[in-house]
Amino acid sequence: MKTLSRIFICALAAAALVSCSKEQNGEPFILFEVHGKVIDAAGNPLEGINVIAGQSDVQKTNLNGSFTFFGRTVPSDHVSLTFEDKDGENNGGEFVKQTMEIPLVVKTPGTSGNYKGTYFAGDVEVIMVSKNVEINPDPDMN
Repeated sequence: MKTLSRIFICALAAAALVSCSKEQNGEPFILFEVHGKVIDAAGNPLEGINVIAGQSDVQKTNLNGSFTFFGRTVPSDHVSLTFEDKDGENNGGEFVKQTMEIPLVVKTPGTSGNYKGTYFAGDVEVIMVSKNVEINPDPDMN
């Protein structure tokens, strides 16, 4: 029985070490918050577009194309967000995946330890390009 308990404790300790992020191991970090809207080229809101920041959770745009993304990353004055259409034709067409660098401003300075503050970006507008757009070469350019 003691051997089984030792194995369980060792397995639990190993799982705890693996699950710790860099931030939890002493790396500095910021919290960030981004609000925005995803639209197509005609200005129509796009529902169901995935919004992703690095390895963070995925958020989806709502019926109005709006999204709010909360995340945690290393200190920076920007965050890289990826916008990806995963539902195909369901939201009015298929759209090209794109990544944007979103500038952040300090909302709340860090108060202690490795926490360097909360950063914010609002009114971010993302225009998704349709995969079905045909590019017609200008015949006068020949």
